[in-house]
Amino acid sequence: MRLVLHRKYRAGITLGRLFLGEQQLCFTREPPKACFGTGTLCVEEGVYELEPIHSEEKGWEIGVADKGKISAYPWEEPMVSNCIYPLTCYRADGTPLFTKLAFLKLLERLEREWERGEVVELQIISEGVPYLLESCLEQSYS
Repeated sequence: MRLVLHRKYRAGITLGRLFLGEQQLCFTREPPKACFGTGTLCVEEGVYELEPIHSEEKGWEIGVADKGKISAYPWEEPMVSNCIYPLTCYRADGTPLFTKLAFLKLLERLEREWERGEVVELQIISEGVPYLLESCLEQSYS
């Protein structure tokens, strides 16, 4: 099974939509691309195997190979590098809504595949960077 994340870069945030085939599962929010120089960065474009991970501190998360993770949105702390946060929708001002619900629905959907022994992959596809910063013009994927 392959999920596809279509995303757009912005100076302060990376926004995306996560699909399974033609069906949109959720929206996503990530830190900006490294070339924007904010100190946190998003997962690079590519294809990654997903796997469930658990810790006592954070609970369930979804590992994105060894490149990052998919996790519930951290309202009480800043976004973490290489972390994808699913959300159900946005308010008119851009504030994300129902982030925990979006993560739990995604985890539930993927659990069914893992229980059947399926390999779950995430393909990340990005639109070009809308700014002419020289550091953003370099290709960041192979």
